[in-house]
Amino acid sequence: MSGTGAVWGLRNRVRGISIGICLVLAIGFALAFQSRLSCAVALIYKGEVIQRFLQKPGISFVETQFMIRPDFPSDVIFGVDQEFIEGIKAPRYVKGGDWMSFIGLQRNGSVWIAEGTAETMRGIPSKDRKWKILSLGEEIKPDVWYRIRCYCDFGTRSYSRLEVQGPGLLKKFDLSGVTLDYPNFMPFDGRAMSYYTYAMRSRTMMKAGESGEPLVYFDDVKGGLVLDGLEQPVFFNDFESQSTIDPQPVTAPVILLSKYQQGHFYKERNEAKFRIVEFPNAHSGRHVGVADAGL
Repeated sequence: MSGTGAVWGLRNRVRGISIGICLVLAIGFALAFQSRLSCAVALIYKGEVIQRFLQKPGISFVETQFMIRPDFPSDVIFGVDQEFIEGIKAPRYVKGGDWMSFIGLQRNGSVWIAEGTAETMRGIPSKDRKWKILSLGEEIKPDVWYRIRCYCDFGTRSYSRLEVQGPGLLKKFDLSGVTLDYPNFMPFDGRAMSYYTYAMRSRTMMKAGESGEPLVYFDDVKGGLVLDGLEQPVFFNDFESQSTIDPQPVTAPVILLSKYQQGHFYKERNEAKFRIVEFPNAHSGRHVGVADAGL
C-alpha cells in the first residue's frame, strides 16, 4: 500500500481500534510499527445549544492553531477533523453513522481532504479512500503559528469551506459540493459532535534519507456551530485545564456518552503518542498539545 492508499489504510485501522471492535492485539502492534496516527478527540453532547444542533444538524466548524519545527519531515500529514456521531438509538441518516470532515496538511503545502462517495452517502462505510488534493501554493514555515479552520454542513453531509492563515498567507478554499465521508460504524448510544487534532505517518510514504522529529504543536482548539446565522462556540481546549491525554472510556457493545467528560481530550486510540507539554512559545497560556507521529 502506498500514497493515498497508505494514508487511508492507516486511518481506517486506527478508527477500528479506537472503538475496540474485533482487534487481535498482535496485529495492532504490527500495524503500529508500520504506521501511526497520534490523535486527540473531544466529544460535545450536553447543553441546550449543542442539543438543538444535534437534533437538526447544520453548519459547524473546527479550528486550531498549529506549529511545526525546522526539521519536520515532509511526509507527515497533520490537521483537524470534526464528526457528527449519530448514535444507534435515534439516528438521523444511518444507524451508527459517523460523518467525517477530515482535513490534512503537509509541510510542502499539500492539502488532503477525505471525500465521501455515492456508496458512503447510502450508509456503506468507505474502504478505499477518495482524496481531494489541493495546495496552499507555498510551504508551511517553521516556528510560527498558523490557524486552520474548516466549515462543513452536516445537514447536507458536505464540506463548506476551508481557511488556512499564517505569516503572509490567507488561503481560502470553496469546498461546497464535496461530500463528507462515512469511515465506519460507531456504536455510541446517542448523538454527539467530536473534534480532533492529529498527526499521522506511514512507513510507505517516508522519504529515504530524510530525518527529523515528526512533532506537531497544537493550541487553542475550537469547535462551533452556525445557528440563525450566528457562530456559537461549543468547544474550546487550550491544554491548560488538563495535564494528560487519557485513553477513551470505551464500553461495549454500546459506547456510553455519559462515560466521557465533555470537552476533555482523549487519545483516539491507546497507541497514540499525544501529550501536553509546557512550551515557551505557546500560542496562549503556557501549554500546548503535541502530536508525535514517530514510528
